[in-house]
Amino acid sequence: MQETDRPLEGLRVLLTREHSRVAALSRLLRERGASPVECPLIAIHPPEDWAPVDRCLQNLKDYQGFLFTSVNAVSFFLGRLESIGISAAPLMQGPCFAVGPATAQALRARDIPVKAIPDRYQAEGLVELLDKEDLCGRRLLFPRALGARDVLTRTLQARGVPVDLAVVYETRKAGQNKPLLQGILASGALDYVTFTSTSTVRFFGEMADPEPGAEHWRSVPAACIGEVTSRAALELGFRTVLTAPESTLQGLVRALLQHAGARRTGV
Repeated sequence: MQETDRPLEGLRVLLTREHSRVAALSRLLRERGASPVECPLIAIHPPEDWAPVDRCLQNLKDYQGFLFTSVNAVSFFLGRLESIGISAAPLMQGPCFAVGPATAQALRARDIPVKAIPDRYQAEGLVELLDKEDLCGRRLLFPRALGARDVLTRTLQARGVPVDLAVVYETRKAGQNKPLLQGILASGALDYVTFTSTSTVRFFGEMADPEPGAEHWRSVPAACIGEVTSRAALELGFRTVLTAPESTLQGLVRALLQHAGARRTGV
């Protein structure tokens, strides 16, 4: 690979997403010459009590549609189905709606067809997509994270569409990495910070060194997936916030490429 193919050469980029999913972003950045600095700030866990989910699964045939807004939701939901021996046949009949291409791919990898994904890969985009669907008489199941935003549920219920929530995972702070994060920030050698969810932003704020003079990270550009994540980064105090043109890892890398290129050319 030639120098011109490595537009992020020499740039140190902090990655904050969970350990199990950080490798894909690291690879994309390394291919472009960047030096990824991995420091997961969140950890994904199954729910403490599966009983509410299992009640939904026992009646899976009663649902006429399924909503998936993350790869984690797909993984934990289908994993639970398998572990308690329930057929995924109702999902084959669908329809299943996915928030974006990665979530759709996770479903298709399990031979579950996806009817559609929105133009905007976020909950608001899925709301717009579902506005065009005839959901009259349908009961939907929405596997999701504990404490996730309720914009999708609230909007559908306002339309009179019954939606059952199944909390199939929860996001917790990876507190064991607090010293690692503070050491990375103290070095002052970061060119970018990346955030893939509002929880990564929130836990960054909780784990960064609060001592006076230790907040130089605010001047490091933050690259975010999704407008909601970008707003969270701005509210936390980042002075420069980049929003990926599409809510994917590839979109995040494109945002970095565009900003880094502009910096180097003085545009």
